[in-house]
Amino acid sequence: MKLGILSISCALALVGWPQPGGTEDLPAAPSAQVALLSDGSLGVWQSFDEAVGWFRARAAAGDAGARYELAHLQFVGLVPQRDAGETLRLLTAAAEAGHDQAQLLLARTREFGFAGTPPDPVQALKWYARAAETASTPDLRAAAAEACARLRPRMSAALIAEAETLAALPWSEVR
Repeated sequence: MKLGILSISCALALVGWPQPGGTEDLPAAPSAQVALLSDGSLGVWQSFDEAVGWFRARAAAGDAGARYELAHLQFVGLVPQRDAGETLRLLTAAAEAGHDQAQLLLARTREFGFAGTPPDPVQALKWYARAAETASTPDLRAAAAEACARLRPRMSAALIAEAETLAALPWSEVR
């Protein structure tokens, strides 16, 4: 029980942490929508379900931060996927938009596999390399660089070259 409460608390704490390209960079929601989702004065959601609904709405509108947060909640098991692959689609969209935490989590899911998807070391190294170059904090860049160093010895030179080529492509050509 305590672990469940801690998980929810951590997940909700992550919601408030500003992310580059996240919800704080977008125009504010209409005041009527904010009033429905918050207590009206502090901007605090009245329930976990309302917060998830807000993330779903913002994710559908293209908000990279909301896509990451919703995918993260699904990844840790607090919110079920609506369909197979939803978590990976959300993470991929957020990572392609430059969200550094989404890049790291996507790389991890590609390294080890997730929800029936087999491991893909090329995609894992591509996203770790991107995060190592572009993450917003030294800690995230260091974590991504360590993951690259851990993954490379398990890959052939051809696979490493493919991943590095993919990582070097402009954002608009990433796939």
